[in-house]
Amino acid sequence: MLVFTLAIMFLAYYSTGVVGRWETREMISERLEQLSNSLDENIKRSTEITQEIYENYKSKSRITAIMLSKNTGIMQSDVSFEEMRVIIGASSISVSDDSGVIEYSTSLSGKKEMVNKEFLPAVDNKVFSEAMLYHNNGKTTVLTGSSRLDADGVIQIEYDPQDAEMILKLNDLSRFITDIPLMVNGHFALIDSETYKYISHTDSIMNGTGVQFPADEFEEEKGWFRSEFEGEDVLVQYLKHDGYILVGTLPFSEIYSHRNSVVVWLAFALSTSAFITILTVRNKILIYNSHQEKNNL
Repeated sequence: MLVFTLAIMFLAYYSTGVVGRWETREMISERLEQLSNSLDENIKRSTEITQEIYENYKSKSRITAIMLSKNTGIMQSDVSFEEMRVIIGASSISVSDDSGVIEYSTSLSGKKEMVNKEFLPAVDNKVFSEAMLYHNNGKTTVLTGSSRLDADGVIQIEYDPQDAEMILKLNDLSRFITDIPLMVNGHFALIDSETYKYISHTDSIMNGTGVQFPADEFEEEKGWFRSEFEGEDVLVQYLKHDGYILVGTLPFSEIYSHRNSVVVWLAFALSTSAFITILTVRNKILIYNSHQEKNNL
């Protein structure tokens, strides 16, 4: 009876563990696929909105070029040029010559400087118009460049950091996974496959920090491996997607918690059954012995 009970418990322990691990991996895999689709939608939406914003800035730049070509005296008058800057909501407007050197600017520091090298094709390309984020001295602004229509040159316009901040927020993925739990003690994460740092993590404190797991564990397009995280034995499942790695991490103690409960209840049931069986057999033996004694008398 003892051997039979132990055998049943071992089979239950092993099978529920295997099934529990398989079901958990399937669940995490499905969640990672869902996050992958959400990531695509998020990037697509933010890209479309960003492009719309850039197109708006480029339109302003082209309209400014037309206005200046109609009245070149505006850029030659500090007052008129400043009024135009205020009207279009820019931080500065600069106009270069055919070599890209700024001739006129609403910013005194801008004169005689070169326009951004990205805009140099506008010198002789009359349909050129671009917008970009510009990082300088810890400050990020929106910068546009259009071709000058009255002569060969570039019209470069810079906008306030607040405008750039809006674009940066649209493309910020740091909160993509924040607060999305995985069961009770697990977590999800979005990793930059180039820097190997967390872009977004269920625990936002981890954002921007280096990944603790060895990089060579993520060689395949998707998979899983066993590792240690904060002193716990964990299952790590991942899915690569367009320069990112989506990861789900869950302690094995949580995966096997159901198995442990099953085994405890099974042990209790088998022990109770065995105890009842033993009592039944004992009573039958006692009754049999009693009958035998009476017959002997």
